[in-house]
Amino acid sequence: MKVAIYTRVSTEDQAREGFSLDVQRNFLLQFAKTHDWTVFCSINDTEIYQDDGYTGSNMDRPALQKLIEDAHSKKFDLVVVYKQDRLSRKLKDLLSLLEEFENLGIGYKSATEPFDTTTSAGKMAIQMLGSYAEFERNRLIERVFPGMVEGVKKGHWQGSRYVPYGYTHNKKTKKLEVNSEEAKIIKDIYSMYLRGKSTAQIAKYYDDIGVKSRSGGRLQQKVIADILKNKTYLGSIVWNKYKYSSKAKTKNGNGRGYKVTKNPASEVIETPDAHEAIISHEDFNTVQKILAMKRKNNTIRFKNTIYHLSGVLRCDVCGSAYCGKMVMTNKARNLKKPWYYCMSKTTRLTKCENKAVTADAINEQVWDVINLICQNVHVLEELGDLIKMTATEPEECYMEQLEEKEKLYHKKLEKQRVLFELFDEDKINPMVYSEKAGKLSAEEKRLKSEIKLLQLKILDKRNSINIMQDTKDFLVQLNKESGKFEDGIDFSIKNFMRVLFSAIYIRDQKIVRMEINHPWKLCYEKGLECKKQKKAPKELQKMTAGNVSSIWRPTDV
Repeated sequence: MKVAIYTRVSTEDQAREGFSLDVQRNFLLQFAKTHDWTVFCSINDTEIYQDDGYTGSNMDRPALQKLIEDAHSKKFDLVVVYKQDRLSRKLKDLLSLLEEFENLGIGYKSATEPFDTTTSAGKMAIQMLGSYAEFERNRLIERVFPGMVEGVKKGHWQGSRYVPYGYTHNKKTKKLEVNSEEAKIIKDIYSMYLRGKSTAQIAKYYDDIGVKSRSGGRLQQKVIADILKNKTYLGSIVWNKYKYSSKAKTKNGNGRGYKVTKNPASEVIETPDAHEAIISHEDFNTVQKILAMKRKNNTIRFKNTIYHLSGVLRCDVCGSAYCGKMVMTNKARNLKKPWYYCMSKTTRLTKCENKAVTADAINEQVWDVINLICQNVHVLEELGDLIKMTATEPEECYMEQLEEKEKLYHKKLEKQRVLFELFDEDKINPMVYSEKAGKLSAEEKRLKSEIKLLQLKILDKRNSINIMQDTKDFLVQLNKESGKFEDGIDFSIKNFMRVLFSAIYIRDQKIVRMEINHPWKLCYEKGLECKKQKKAPKELQKMTAGNVSSIWRPTDV
């Protein structure tokens, strides 16, 4: 067996207990020889790992750190010490280190004490130490937790290391203070989301302009979503919402990472007006309603692929979406070709007979339409005014109507429940019950239909604002890129297709009808009119389908 011998002594230890490094070294080398063990040490010019003049109250010791490093490389099978306190005088550090050795499959033995993880008796002694340590930790929690609760009620922020973006922590007052630069970004995030931008679009915007998080990383989509849900920006402190589960560990925690679980609502403490607010209650509540509505509608997110028209192409026969698939065209040369096919072929029992179409063929037809639109891009001079008009349309009235309808709907459901209980207990005439239940059911269906209609109106309005703003942003971005699509920016093309088209319907490998978004529809209609009257400029008639660089020019934009 390969063993690593560790010795440590501080000046205080030697004066008080009278044993030196030499005493420990000689004893342990003889101990290893008696057991016929091979002694290993990776430190040059020494047989053992030894720390001279280092206290055992912390782990910051060079020889100990080298020992731990070699343990991770599995260079020995057992760690031997003269006494347990040579490894550490702090019980917490000792137990943590022994657990680490156990996970690595390395044993531990004290030569002068009954602590030996290679035997059942030694393991029991270590476990008794662990129980005592757990008892001490629980006592500490019992003393600290009430103090933290009182601090939260006074508006004190708990944990200065994790201060929310937009604030700084004042250690004297123990309260949060607004960071003006970060607070502006927080306000802009809420403003963009209320205008119809998604969390992904907001994250991409800040990535494009080079705004970083405090750690120097990107403001990712999840960070944006967490900011939109954080009540701290209302001036409130919400504490004890989560806890670390001591039983469940994360997948990539390497034995140390613990899963975060939610505490019951009764254990969560919320203190309003604890610090200065960045976001108004009105804006925050509106954002929460939008988030809740999007969760209900289960918005589809598209991946960045070569299938630029996925999510736009639809089958004119059955109405299903057309999705992309790579098909082998030459096995010998391992050549593949992208196709679009009706999804009903894989998701429905009744197979749709509509034919699949190659990406090249459908792209050619689509770019013919885009050419026509681009020839009349000057129509978009009114784009700025259209965005302003769309943004100023009152959405609040729809939200208020939706709230009223939902309240009435729940009241009707409660009345139906009460009525059924009376009928079930024979306290109401069956004829009367049938009449009243029929009326309530009809009113319930009517309210449900009205609620759905209002939800669609709100979504349509937001989608409209989103499309208008996306169009403007895309034109600006295209202008920066000198009117060209470069290789590798598939997302830009894919996003652009969704800006242009709501849906493109295919039958027998051809486009039979399209739903073009405003204001591009105006350009297309103008193009059709010009084509019909044969008044299109000659130089524009020479443009070839699919040649993006010839279509888009900064002057056109």
